[in-house]
Amino acid sequence: MTLIELIVVLAIIGILLSVISPSVKPPIEEVKLKAEAQRIAQEIRLTQQLAITTGMNYCFEIHIDEKYFNIRPSNPFPVAGVYKKEYLDSSIYTIKCNFASPYTGKYAGLKVLTYTPTGIPSQTGSIELYTSSGKKKTIRVAVGTGRVRVQ
Repeated sequence: MTLIELIVVLAIIGILLSVISPSVKPPIEEVKLKAEAQRIAQEIRLTQQLAITTGMNYCFEIHIDEKYFNIRPSNPFPVAGVYKKEYLDSSIYTIKCNFASPYTGKYAGLKVLTYTPTGIPSQTGSIELYTSSGKKKTIRVAVGTGRVRVQ
């Protein structure tokens, strides 16, 4: 075998591998989506636990336009301090949520879920997270119990 033949064979193998190898981006995007959905579900559970342990109403608020969420006591906004505020991963392209939004103006995108000291949510509903490729994860809050599930 000559050096030229070896180079040609390696070039052909390289071209074939680049064409038939699976793309790495979709699996990574899906893992990030699942991780964000799990994180939001965990933070909703934390909100419920805070309401139960402190004996106060606590709110989980998600801003569907600016892609962040708050956990705070349910005092009149913005008087009450925010317990926690975190931004979502940049891989989250769109958020849809059917929780109520009692605010107007710059806070109109805040969707609110309030837990009472008994751990019961003020309402039920879902949050849908989408990636730019259209993959979706749904976080559902159950009726009565406030149980949170990721689908």
